[in-house]
Amino acid sequence: MQFYANKNRLPLKTFLFFILVLFIAYLPVSSFLFFLKNDAFTGYFPPKFFMSESIHAGHLPLWNPYINFGIPQYGDMSSGYWSPVTWLIASTVGYNAYTFTLEVLLYILIGGIGMYQLTSYLQLHKQVCMMAAIAFMCCGYNAGHLQHFNWLSGAAFLPWCFWSYGLLLNNTSFKNSVRTALVFYLLVASAHPGISISAFYFFAAYFIFHLFENKHQLPLGERIRTAGISHAIFIGLFLLLSAGMITAYLDIMPHFARGEKLSLADALLNPTTPQSWISVLLPFATVKNEAFFNTDISMRNSYFSLALLLFFLFSLYGKKNKLQVFLLCAGIFFTLLSAGGIFKTIAYKFIPFTGYVRLNGEFRIIAVLCFIIIAAIQLNQYITQRKSFSGFIKLIYYTVEVLVIAAILFGLYKSVSTKESVFYNIGNIHSRAGLSAKLKSLIDAISFYDSIWIQGLIQLLLLWGIKWCLRFSNWSLLMKMVAADMILACLLNIPFTGVGKASVAQVQQVLNQSPKGIPVPALIPINSIDTISTAAKNMVGDWSFYNKQPGTKSEVAYPIVLKNMAAYFEQDNPASKNCYTNKAFIFVDDTLQSKLIVQSFSPQQIQLYVESNAAGNLVLQQNFYPHWYYINGAVKKEVTGYGINFMSAPITTGNNNISFVFEPGKVKWAMVISLITLVSFCVLVFLPGKDSRGK
Repeated sequence: MQFYANKNRLPLKTFLFFILVLFIAYLPVSSFLFFLKNDAFTGYFPPKFFMSESIHAGHLPLWNPYINFGIPQYGDMSSGYWSPVTWLIASTVGYNAYTFTLEVLLYILIGGIGMYQLTSYLQLHKQVCMMAAIAFMCCGYNAGHLQHFNWLSGAAFLPWCFWSYGLLLNNTSFKNSVRTALVFYLLVASAHPGISISAFYFFAAYFIFHLFENKHQLPLGERIRTAGISHAIFIGLFLLLSAGMITAYLDIMPHFARGEKLSLADALLNPTTPQSWISVLLPFATVKNEAFFNTDISMRNSYFSLALLLFFLFSLYGKKNKLQVFLLCAGIFFTLLSAGGIFKTIAYKFIPFTGYVRLNGEFRIIAVLCFIIIAAIQLNQYITQRKSFSGFIKLIYYTVEVLVIAAILFGLYKSVSTKESVFYNIGNIHSRAGLSAKLKSLIDAISFYDSIWIQGLIQLLLLWGIKWCLRFSNWSLLMKMVAADMILACLLNIPFTGVGKASVAQVQQVLNQSPKGIPVPALIPINSIDTISTAAKNMVGDWSFYNKQPGTKSEVAYPIVLKNMAAYFEQDNPASKNCYTNKAFIFVDDTLQSKLIVQSFSPQQIQLYVESNAAGNLVLQQNFYPHWYYINGAVKKEVTGYGINFMSAPITTGNNNISFVFEPGKVKWAMVISLITLVSFCVLVFLPGKDSRGK
């Protein structure tokens, strides 16, 4: 199986069909009736919101003063800071509850189109390409991780990287090198680090596979020389494009509290346990019974359609091409890695970087990607060879049908015998006031055994439809059945895994309380800053992210933890903290008689007027970090540390016009290089011209 130049672009009709499937499958999200729960708004939205507010106020978002006494925003590996998509949205329509929700759906759509592009380049039947695209777009991984923004954005670019890298390996043109560097940059800049680590090993393995596959019967030396040249160009272009991101991460790593390898115990957290893989047949069954699955609900679902599951199982028995063999080996490897346990323990000790991944279920996205492609290739062979519904595929079909019927009977029997069923809660559900309360009560009342027989009945009906399509070779109908299958799977699972009870409008109503832009903060004690209700905080996260007042009374959970910040919050003596939280975010030594006025404020520069009866210190309650300077008249010097984690500058007797300035010069220059490179690459990639055919 080779990669070929695709002469036909994605048809508009197919594109619109994908949008329709996306809209219906993720209806609780796309309709804005429910908001993305948990980490989505409480962890991933705040930095994007800050970037948007800062840009629209005319400031470059380099330092975020609102998260735990300030962090260098450019060093945040979880926020998508270096993603062009983030900058495009932040600098145009801006981030709010609606645009953030749409961005999640956009990434899911990008992943589906990428899978269509990839399978098209594998010269698969159009209907098969559409099935693979829909399966990837609505797979259990995406449905389960709607709250984990950078897991979705990372998954979105994996098929695109596979497609472009395949083209590069088959044709070492400069344009292919530029395109590959661009899509790999989009992956790394958008993805959670765990996905980047997974992708590195997957594509390294694919490179070795391609090198020794030797389709063109070339001597090993020539293969290595050609590959070396093409990869040197590709890697060089990627590094040039990533100049800003690399410089930023190198800048923060010495000060980052989580920059070390995890302990073994932490590295084994939240796997996709072996029992979770029943989701490939019964995805709805994973929404209940935490004790059985023994992992977080978001890590359990790996569904990719019943039809493709049949052909994946068929591929295990039938003849496989070399690409399928490679993908099967890779899929098994990442399945084992995602399971934690002994295999992850071995990887922790011997495979570099895997010990930095805390949530092991993240690895399964590579397995899902591999299994979908394997199944698509097998289905394509079935179609092109015009096989009849007999032999192994028939045996597999009836085996799965028996398993489904057994699951239905088991689920019904246990529901009745244990009285753990929605049937025994009808009265309680009916008594609830309002549709929303009734739906919530219904969801809570569904038991593990209910989820088994409900999904089993759906699967049985789908199986009968699939059998009809295979017998009469109706591939258009089979594609529509895959779409219906994935839509139902998403709609059943999302209420449990992806959305909360509140609407997007309610979330936006809370966010509307945030002051616009970057206002001048009030000089009030940090512990007197207003907060919001617990219910509102559960929706959008801590109000210190949004109140535009630097400082917080207690540490707010956030992925970026600076070492000196951690030391401040971990100190045992409450009085040591109170002496700071009883003051404004900027203050003059208590021993002085002074007057302090904030003349202007931006995330990177604070202009102050200070009148003092004696020399002393002006203290800024922001985390002490390199690149902070003070300017007092003609004097410009680096700030000095104050206490455990704050910074200060000296003031003289009388009047002082003093500024605190954050100037990460190397990061800014590297950012300019990345921007110029990005624009140049986009022009090169999208300029009209012929794509050379892979040979």
